[in-house]
Amino acid sequence: MEFSTIKERKMLAFPSMLISAAKEAGMSVPDDPDSFTEEDYPHFHVFCGVQLCRPMLSPGEHWENAKIIASIPKSVLYTMTVRGLRDLGVQGN
Repeated sequence: MEFSTIKERKMLAFPSMLISAAKEAGMSVPDDPDSFTEEDYPHFHVFCGVQLCRPMLSPGEHWENAKIIASIPKSVLYTMTVRGLRDLGVQGN
């Protein structure tokens, strides 16, 4: 496949790029998004894990993904699999 035929897709590379979407979705976010513990910010940790450093399938998918992840109860979040996230509607590769 030639490069010219590949559809250009955006990618978010740093946790700070997710702060606005996470806050709007109701997640607690760390003061320093580059240095936080998953125990203190479990939803933001999962959000970063599924969203960062991969091409987005659709523009702005991180806004919808943030809402879905924020809605998961903390007790369920700790046992959630990638398939479980996808079943809930989280977009991604």
